[in-house]
Amino acid sequence: MAPEVKSVPQNRTESVLSKRGKHLADYQDFLVANLNKASANPFSEENPGGIVNLGTAVNRLLESDLATRLAQDDCFKFSPLNQHYYDFRGIKCLKISLSNFFARHFQPYKRVIAEKMIIFNGVSSCLDAISHVLCDPGDIIITPTPVYARIFTDVHDAARAIVEPLPLSEEEDENGQTFALKPEELERKIVSLRATGKNVRCFILVTPNNPLGDIYSAELMMELLNVCAKYEVHFVSDEIYGLSVFEGTKFTSLLSLDIPDPSRTHLLWGFSKDFGLAGLRIGVIYSFSEDVFQALSNMSLYKCTPQIVQEAAAALIEDIEWCDKFYLPLNSTRLANAYEYAASRLQSMGVQVRPAKAGLFIWGNARSLLHSPTEEDEMKLHEEALDAGVYIVPGMKLYCTTPGWFRLITSVTRKELQVGLDRLQEVLEARAKRCPEKLPDNVPNGGGDN
Repeated sequence: MAPEVKSVPQNRTESVLSKRGKHLADYQDFLVANLNKASANPFSEENPGGIVNLGTAVNRLLESDLATRLAQDDCFKFSPLNQHYYDFRGIKCLKISLSNFFARHFQPYKRVIAEKMIIFNGVSSCLDAISHVLCDPGDIIITPTPVYARIFTDVHDAARAIVEPLPLSEEEDENGQTFALKPEELERKIVSLRATGKNVRCFILVTPNNPLGDIYSAELMMELLNVCAKYEVHFVSDEIYGLSVFEGTKFTSLLSLDIPDPSRTHLLWGFSKDFGLAGLRIGVIYSFSEDVFQALSNMSLYKCTPQIVQEAAAALIEDIEWCDKFYLPLNSTRLANAYEYAASRLQSMGVQVRPAKAGLFIWGNARSLLHSPTEEDEMKLHEEALDAGVYIVPGMKLYCTTPGWFRLITSVTRKELQVGLDRLQEVLEARAKRCPEKLPDNVPNGGGDN
């Protein structure tokens, strides 16, 4: 006899999802939503009316060279072993290659031990994992802002940690610096949060900074490390842009320092930005703590990167002639050139451009072209730009506390950058014409080589 099938009461109101499932279903991420919108209608020679994506941080400056190198026989070389299980923490050849790579480029204070690395599917996955093993739900992570916005969700969606911003002021300090990061302000933030009963567990520093393009000195890094050590707060250095520095600029890695509290110090790096390989999903956690390494090891099954992808990545960074003598120097040169071109164009439009030393982006201030200094008008500018066919990220979506700033990606093809800036110029000129006193003098036409 068939079992009786009971109908679901029509007035039942419980969600089919858990509370955290409903949170995930309801949440709309600004960066992802706009990436999807731009990807659905991308600008190209075949689709000149499409959206120029100057909002998503992707490095396309050497993508054809990367494609040519990845097509060589030592990359994606399939064998029956690729059909089997492997060390989900990361395969040995990539870990050894990364150890040598860091030794060549990050000037480590001590030998980088391959066995202390975990390979996960992207740095976003690394942020999720590190917050999961360091924080209980409701624990606090501090990060300076403005910052890459998805840090707030990467550490919260699963781990349920809470990010508390450490807002950096756009006002010049005694050294003439804007958005300056001060160790004493970090210390005050830790003390004030703990005074309210909050459990501060971690400090995440994105260096080079996204979106500011700042590189933090060894002296500043050591002061921040000492503050964290004093209060037994974990220090996580997210160095995903570590080699995306402009020509002639030196980057200070966490690995190059004499770390005061190794058990609470961790480094993140990945192939997405420095190598423009966001689609391959390769992130690295290097932890000085055996306990943290063990916890991450036990969750690696859920976050692993395919073995054949890891093998291809190892082939790239083992090829010193290609990697160190061709790709990385040329990438630095092209990043600097793209920044200078875009900065010059933006300044001619009346946009204040903050000087940068690294990154794929410009941090620009169009407050003089806002009709009112509000978040609402900043978002209106974003919408006008998107309607005109160019996507830029409003500063307040990157947790900037004052309206008018925006992040614009420069590491696209010159044609896309030129067209995107032309479209943004039209938007800004239209705004200025509605308020003639805002129109900058001698605004030139776009132009430029492809």
